[in-house]
Amino acid sequence: MNRQELYAELRRHVRGAGTITPGQFASFMGLKNVSRVKAQYLDGLDHINGRYFIADVAKRLQQEVRK
Repeated sequence: MNRQELYAELRRHVRGAGTITPGQFASFMGLKNVSRVKAQYLDGLDHINGRYFIADVAKRLQQEVRK
């Protein structure tokens, strides 16, 4: 899955919003531990009031897949 497809899937998951909360992202990933999701995938990303930009999250997730 490339970054554009991942971005589109994340946007669908949050019903078209441009940002995603750690809880929504954990749900997308099928995980229950939000703290672990924040530490593993969202650490260091820009956010506003706890909401992360989907473009940044998609980019980070794509980087994680490549490791």
